[in-house]
Amino acid sequence: MKTKIIIMLTAVLLLCGCSSSNRIKGGASIDWVDFVKLNGNSYSGSWESVIKNPAQVTTEMVGKVKFKVAEVVTNPDYQTKDGDAAFLEKGTKLYRVEGFKADEVIAAKDDTRIGGYRLYVKDTFSKNVRQSYESVIKDKVEKVELYHQADVKPYKTLANDDKKRFIHLLDSGTNTQNYIPQNKEGDPEYYMVVLYTDEPIAYAFSLVDDGVHVFFAPWDTRIVDNEIRSLIQP
Repeated sequence: MKTKIIIMLTAVLLLCGCSSSNRIKGGASIDWVDFVKLNGNSYSGSWESVIKNPAQVTTEMVGKVKFKVAEVVTNPDYQTKDGDAAFLEKGTKLYRVEGFKADEVIAAKDDTRIGGYRLYVKDTFSKNVRQSYESVIKDKVEKVELYHQADVKPYKTLANDDKKRFIHLLDSGTNTQNYIPQNKEGDPEYYMVVLYTDEPIAYAFSLVDDGVHVFFAPWDTRIVDNEIRSLIQP
């Protein structure tokens, strides 16, 4: 299981502590995506998915990681097997998530993630989990949580009119191909946005303020009206 990760936007670097490159003989490299293989099933780490309620992760353990391949495997012909994981440490316990079968979604405890868990979605089940901003049903968004970079506790929650205005500004932004961040005054400000609906898994994405524009990447880079700054301020 080897694949290249193409990063289309600088902001996505926030989400992609998910790749690791192992140098191999001849100067080539293996770029691992965040995966787990368990009971014959392959699961991918979903960086856009946040558990709505941590209590939904059951105490039912469905497996353990037996081998961490990143920074260890240098053979490009290596065939992954049950118990292998890209980045989870050996011995990491994997749990069933309430509302899903064990061969659909599983979770690993991770205090560095919003909600306290890293979610893994079976590759053939991924179409059933929201994986893009455009796939979220905006009328069903109950609240919006805003996080500073790398934080796991929100600094602000938007509801009612603020929530609606925030989503309207995101929807009405201007798609801009090949946008280059204008961070001449210093590093951009990175935010994580989590949209909660009536579904058990919320959708998360990165929002960036480079000092000139605020933008995110529903597909192409989308520049949002600067009015949104009044909503993302603490």
